[in-house]
Amino acid sequence: MKRSRPIFIKMTGVILILLIPAVILYTYFSTTSLQVIDKQMKAYKESQLLFLKSQIESNVERLSLSSNVLARDSSILDLHISMLTKDYYRMIEYQSLVKEKLYLQSFSSHWSNELSVYLPGNQSRISTRLNGTYDPKLLERSDNGVWRFRSGDGADAPYYQMLIWDPYLSKSDPDSVNAVFEVRFALDNVREMLGHYNLESPGHSFLLTASGEVFSDAKDGDARYKALGADLLEEGKLPAIGNADRKVDGQRSYLSYAYLPQLDAWLVDYVPLQEFHAPVIQSRNLFYVSMLVLIALGVAASYLLYLHVQKPLSALIRGLKQFEIGDYGFRIGQKFHNEFDYMMHRFNDMGREIQHLVQNVYEEQNRSRLATLKQLQSQINPHFLYNCLSFIAACAKAGHTETIKEMAFHLGGYYRYTTRVENQKATLREEMDLVRHYLQIYTYRLERIRFEIRIPDEMLHENVMRLIVQPAVENAIMHGVEPKPGEGLVRITGRMEDGWKIVRVEDSGDGLSDDDIKALALRLELPMDETSGCGLWNVHQRLKHRFGPGAGVTLERSSTLTGLCVSLKWRAEELLAEKRSVNYESAVVGG
Repeated sequence: MKRSRPIFIKMTGVILILLIPAVILYTYFSTTSLQVIDKQMKAYKESQLLFLKSQIESNVERLSLSSNVLARDSSILDLHISMLTKDYYRMIEYQSLVKEKLYLQSFSSHWSNELSVYLPGNQSRISTRLNGTYDPKLLERSDNGVWRFRSGDGADAPYYQMLIWDPYLSKSDPDSVNAVFEVRFALDNVREMLGHYNLESPGHSFLLTASGEVFSDAKDGDARYKALGADLLEEGKLPAIGNADRKVDGQRSYLSYAYLPQLDAWLVDYVPLQEFHAPVIQSRNLFYVSMLVLIALGVAASYLLYLHVQKPLSALIRGLKQFEIGDYGFRIGQKFHNEFDYMMHRFNDMGREIQHLVQNVYEEQNRSRLATLKQLQSQINPHFLYNCLSFIAACAKAGHTETIKEMAFHLGGYYRYTTRVENQKATLREEMDLVRHYLQIYTYRLERIRFEIRIPDEMLHENVMRLIVQPAVENAIMHGVEPKPGEGLVRITGRMEDGWKIVRVEDSGDGLSDDDIKALALRLELPMDETSGCGLWNVHQRLKHRFGPGAGVTLERSSTLTGLCVSLKWRAEELLAEKRSVNYESAVVGG
């Protein structure tokens, strides 16, 4: 107990040093807080209201820009041309494309909205709103590029609407109109933002339109603010931004407002001053009593904290330090008769588990990795064999014995290599011999296919996993060269770069678009399912499992041919072994 007394005294002294200045400062603050709270509240409410105003204006501006984006879209022009040329098949096709882009543009906004395109040329309307029709009267009475409030009807809730003519100045000349774009959003979007604003800020807020309509965060609350909105408009044109002290519902309140020029409406917010003053007054009365209680409780808590927390934590720290130096046999035998006894028990269990993991888990990981690689290799597609046998049967009927002989030689060499699953290692030379067998077989089946193999001699003796190049070559033939008419070329090249080995398989097919390449690369990272092939995915997963981050399959456009370029990348064997040794030593030292 003598040893604990100095620490206990220090903790008690720290508590007093913290609390006594707090009492002095609070005495000063309580005398001045009521004088400055109104000023702070006004600045706070004004900034919050301006922030809400900027958010609403930002969303409105995004919706306004959506029509400009659509106006620049070539699909609108194509649709207009198809209407002029009376190409009805193209017209239907472009209408579907325009509708799809309307949905995409609509979904890109944070607000729920409706986008429409009016085509005066054929009196039609394309819209994300299913129950709408072409209304020429709407076009006649609407202004160009101006948001207008619409009260709605039985089917539609109140909303804001804007129409923009393309070209912009073509409203006065109907014959020159290509299209009219309509953007509308319901007031529910504003209600939702007001709801979030009210959750984060005390008081009450609503939107007041120039016509006197009031919209709060809930429909059933609109009537509550109707009278206040009418009073504000009766007093005259409200400034763009301002504030005032006035009585609302019999309480002295602070009212602030900000004008939304795009919507011709005001954001109005008010908060009773009592909500800000009452907590200060109550806290001042309770503060001095609470300080006395806190000092007494702090002294008691400091002693209990030391006795029941500090001492057990010290024991745990001693144990962790022993683990840091590799002594996993250290155990804590002290009892504290509280919740820390469970932690001590679990600490000892953890020590035993760590000893077990260090000894056994590394070997188990190696066995699991080997099993995974063999399972992935077993997924090689057998349809190639069926096609080759069908080709041999056809040659036998035609009497082409020499072709059958060559085909059988290459087919035997191919399957002699692929069926040897007992050894997962091979040299790159053996892999390229397999690829030559495979490509030569395809030259018999499709005489229009040529191939080139350019691998540096210093790479051919490198150890690699089996069956990593053939799936990429098969992909180049099946999806690149074979579907394209005329002569096709498959080129295989290799190079060494900063400890990495890279083999590139290129084809002269039609290739893929950038979006298709990105989508295919993404599927290589996802678990395989029934919708994705197993060839390149198999190779990518095997390389990642074997050689770690950075290894695998990458896809890009071929820089020398017209098709796709598939690159296989893996580490040099000696660098991989060195990295694994370092990782294992780090795992053992770190526990």
